Order: sequence, then C-alpha cells, then structure tokens
Amino acid sequence: MCIFKIKRFIMANLYRKIRKTNLFFMAKQDKSLFEYLSSLPPTVRGDTPSVVYKDEILFCGGTAKDCYSYHTSRNEYKFICSYPGDVELCGHCVVKLTDDNNFNGITLLSFGGFVKHTLTMRYISVWDDTIEKPKSDNQWLPFTDKHKKQVFIGVKEDNYGKACALIGGSNNNLLFITYFPKNIAVFDLNTFGYVNRSTLSINDVITEHYFIAKSSDHKKISEMLLFHKNIGLAIEYDEEKNTFQFQKLRECKTIGLAYACVRVNGSVLFFGGDNNFGVGKSTDIYKYSIIENEWMKFENNLPSSLKYCGAILSEDKSFVHVTGSNSHIHVKTKVELWMHEKTERERQWIAIEEEKTLIEQMNAKDQQFKLDMLKKKILEIEIIVRYWNRLASIKIGWLDDFNVIISQYILGHIDYVKNVKFSSDGTKIISTSEDRTVRIWDVMSGNEIQLFDRHQDEVNDAQFSPTGNMVVSCSKDKTIRLWEVKSGREIKKLQGHEASVTSAQFSPDEKNVISSSADNKIILWNVSSGKEIKRLIGHGNKINSVQFSSDCQILVSASDDNNIKIWNVQSGECVCTLKGHSNIVFGAHLSSEGNKIVSCSKDSKVRIWDAKSTKMIKTLFVTDVRGAKFSPDGQTIVSCSSDKIIRLWDIEFGMITQTLEGHLNNVTGIDFSPDGNTIASCSIDKTIRLWGSL
Repeated sequence: MCIFKIKRFIMANLYRKIRKTNLFFMAKQDKSLFEYLSSLPPTVRGDTPSVVYKDEILFCGGTAKDCYSYHTSRNEYKFICSYPGDVELCGHCVVKLTDDNNFNGITLLSFGGFVKHTLTMRYISVWDDTIEKPKSDNQWLPFTDKHKKQVFIGVKEDNYGKACALIGGSNNNLLFITYFPKNIAVFDLNTFGYVNRSTLSINDVITEHYFIAKSSDHKKISEMLLFHKNIGLAIEYDEEKNTFQFQKLRECKTIGLAYACVRVNGSVLFFGGDNNFGVGKSTDIYKYSIIENEWMKFENNLPSSLKYCGAILSEDKSFVHVTGSNSHIHVKTKVELWMHEKTERERQWIAIEEEKTLIEQMNAKDQQFKLDMLKKKILEIEIIVRYWNRLASIKIGWLDDFNVIISQYILGHIDYVKNVKFSSDGTKIISTSEDRTVRIWDVMSGNEIQLFDRHQDEVNDAQFSPTGNMVVSCSKDKTIRLWEVKSGREIKKLQGHEASVTSAQFSPDEKNVISSSADNKIILWNVSSGKEIKRLIGHGNKINSVQFSSDCQILVSASDDNNIKIWNVQSGECVCTLKGHSNIVFGAHLSSEGNKIVSCSKDSKVRIWDAKSTKMIKTLFVTDVRGAKFSPDGQTIVSCSSDKIIRLWDIEFGMITQTLEGHLNNVTGIDFSPDGNTIASCSIDKTIRLWGSL
C-alpha cells in the first residue's frame, strides 16, 4: 500500500500547485510582443513552404500554386511565378541550394509531396528592377544534372507526402529527407543518388513533423533535430562512416501537433498548434533548450490562436515571422524577447510537468519499475532523515555561530566594494573597490592596516600571497600590481593585457601570478622578473575568473562565453571545456582538495562539477547569483546574490542550511576564512561584513 500512499500524496500536492497557479494556465497575451504585418496573399497558407533570402521571405506554392516574395522592410508582397500546371502540390518541400555561380540570387529546389515532383528555380529578387532577369530565371524548371538529364528525388515506393528536408554535409552537398512512416534518407546533390536510407529510432509514425538543423563543430558530422507531436529526436550523421545515431529528447506532455517551430541559437521556439491533439487551435508558445534538454511553456501567448502555421527566422536572426492560415495572419516578434530568464510562473510550470511525469511513471504497467520507484522514495526519505539528524546534532561550531548574523561590519571604502579575501592565517582581509583602492583590514579590530591607491581605475580583484608578505591586485586600468604588505610599497607593475583585468592570483608556490581579462586572454607571469611567461587563449569572450589548483598543475577559468575551461599550466593547452550554463559564468572555484569545481552563472544556477571526470554532479538554483565558493572542508558552499542574501548549502543534499541577511544592497563578493569559522562578504552598500565566531 506504500506505493499508493506516495502516489496519492504526490497527486494531492500537484493538485494544490495547479490550483495555486491556475492563472498561469489562462492565456496571457501581451500584444506588444508582436507586430502585425500585411496579411498573407489569399492563395498563400500559413504553412506554405518558405525560404529566407536577404530582406525577403519567399512563399513557394500555396492553394493556387502561386509563389510570392514578402519584403521585410517594405511590408509588401509581390508575385514571383506559379508552378507548372501539371504539378500537384500537397506536402512538398522547398530548400535553398548552395550555388556559387548564381551571384545575383539563389537557387531553390522543390520536391516531394503526395504526388512527387522535382523542380528548381534560379531566383533573382523581384524587388530589384536594376538587374536584367533571363527568361529562365524566376521560373520552376526540371531539375537536371551536369549532362542536362532530368533528375527525380524520391523513388516510387517512398511516401513523400509532408516530408521534411534540409541541406547539410561538409560541402553542403547532402540533402537529408525525413518521411512517412519513420524514415530518413540522404541524397547526394553532387552524384544525384541516394547514399543512405535508414529507419528513425522512434516509436510513432511521423506525419506532421519538423526537421531542424543543429549547429555542429565537426564538419564531417551533421547534427539535426526532429520533432513530432510531443516527442523529439536528436540525429547525428557521420559522413565518413555513412552511419546515423539517434537519441531521444525529453518529452513535452502538453504540446500537441500542427505547430510551427524555429531554432534560435541553443533553443527551439514553438508557436501555436493544437494542444488537444485534434480539436481547436492554440495560442501557446514553448521553448526547448537544446543544452539543458528542458521544455518550458512561456507565460505570454500568441495574439491569435494558430494551427497549421509557419515560423521563419529573419536572415539577421533578430526577428521570427509567424504566419497562420486563419485570416492569413502575419506577425513578427523580436528574438530577444523570448531569450529571457524564466519567470516564477514558468518555473512552476516546469516543476508541475516534472511531477506529472513522475505520476505517469508510477502508473506504468511494469511492477518492477514501481518497486524501483518505491525504493528510490524510501532512500530519499532516509537521506532527509539523516540530513535533519545531522543538523540537530550540531550543538556548537561554525554553523551555530552564524546565527549571530553579523559579528562585525567594516566601513572605509567610499564606493562599491567588489571583492574580499582572507589572508592564509585568517588574521587579515583584503578588499577592492570601485574607489580605485585596495585596503587591508585587521579581522579582530576591523581597523584598516594598509592602503594601496596607485591604480588609475576601479580595482576588480586582490589577493594575499601564500606567505602573506605580498599582495597582487588587478584593475580596469589594464594593469596588475604587486605590493609589499608591510611597507605598502609597489614592487612591480605587470602590463600586457589589452582590456580590464578581472582576476589575479598567486600560484601556491608564490613563483608565478595568473591573470584573466576582458581581452579574452589568460596570462601567466613570473613574480621575480615581472615578465610574461605564456598566454592561454581559447575563450570566446571576456574571462571573469581564473584559479590555480593547489599543486600548481591546472587552472580553472570562467567566461562570458558561458563556458568553464580547465588548462594544463605547463603546456598552456585547454584540457577540457565544461558546458552546461546557458549564460555568463561569473566564476569557477576549485575545492581545497581539487576534486570539485563550483561555478555560478547569470542563468541563476550554481553547478558542482567533478574535476576529474568533468561531469556535472549537482545544480542549485539561486536567484541573481553573483559568487559561489567551497568551505575549506569542501562540505559546504557559500553563495551571494543581487537579492542581498548570502546562502550556505550542504553539498551532499543540495539544501540551504542558512541564509545570512544584513547587507543593504547587492552582495558582490564572499570568502571563507581558512578555518571555516568566519565568512567575509562585501557589497554595493560599501561595507564589508564578517559573519561567525570571532
């Protein structure tokens, strides 16, 4: 009976959540998100095959076989031509071919349908009257090979009704075709023959489906995505081996069919369709994250319900044009409006869908699966009980001490404090600020010990040397400076970066300094000579942090390119790139033992990685997170956010153990004392605060 009690509990909890958020499931239409454009011509349907060419969208073959060009700047349509009278159009494909000889336009290929045809058109813009157009252009003509012999795509036994196709391959010479019942074929446009015919690894037959190219770093590997109803499939084709690989994507339980979709960067946007699988039209808009393998339903909706519609990305990738068959509607929306971080209601939708999935799994016919789920739930309960017992057993120590809230706060900087770090003996802290100064403070008294003020712009980062005799600081003035702590004297100025230096750190043996910059470079410096040793280049955008491992063998860096990189210090080569964040990575920090990495990002996620296997271990959700670090024992993470809150997390359970509140503005930096008993934090409120036992 336990399994049914758990099931009833989950369903009751889900029902409460649905009631709580029922307003979210009502259409929220913000018409300012969409701009209404001129209606489609009467003979053009919303799902008519279309191709983008410069400032034009070419609609090829509607209800009367007519083809039109829509000019995105003029907001007007112009007739191009009609298909030949003997051609029947129903479920055909149109793709843009690579044609280096056609400098004034593009070449289109039209094929497929329930009654097959294969035609080509050399298109020259109908909007440009300055170009003389040969009679053969802007007309559909038979597709021929180099010997003028007519070529047909699609053998007799294949059903190409509502087939989908895209161009790929290392030389853009391969035509990938997906078609009923669940087939995929590869046609070589150079040899004019099929090179592969395979069966898709999918349970359902594909009728209304969508085939999208996915960006690939490997020229010989073509990556694609297929969506049919609420299921998706990742497809890889190895050109050298002539083989396919398939991987199922996460399902979306609520999306229906007859929608339109378009890939934008690392996501796929879905518009309209039929969320009741056969009845009605939808105003829904969904997003599938390729990196996260996650679905999301947007809080906002289409201005009009659409089914059998189209979605076309403008050539500059800044707008999506959405067309619908009802009333021949044509609207456009800015891409950037749909790339925002999830709202609270959108997060709730994701959570509810996950619970629905769990319920469906528990309703599965396989009894063994039910038993496995029960064991998993029991294990989770045991873990929670152990967790609370652990907290209850802590009578003394630093966790209890943090309940004092604030032991001390330090005033002195006259502008926002950017970073704060402890000395290796824990008796001093160093801080940097937009006031262009670096300051050293005594932890016990809170008094200022030393002031360094020779930087010419805001100071981003500073750190004590392992022995505590020196300080390294870096600034927006593009310099790194070495200071003697006792005298306050500047020892050396290191110059070589071409933009703001974002972080600087001594190596554990104190022989070198490593720095990162907004110039996308990491530089290794010799402390004695002050000379550059080597440059590490590989990030595609501003680098926000870099850190040595305790054995001086590796470096970990974080960047605005959404990635974390691990480097070999001796060779200067990138060993591995950690991908998972969907926005700027503010920082990446190694645990003291060097076996884990914690990273934080503008995507409101803190991620924990295994440094050796480079696999992601855990994800923590933190609103507006700005920093995250391990405690010295590696069991706790402290994070700080723009919401003024500092959070302590138990790594094993991924739970918040405490929240520290007191800052009056964004918390910008945090650090643990070497013994783990004190936390230092700094803020835009110009203060440094110490938390814990002193």
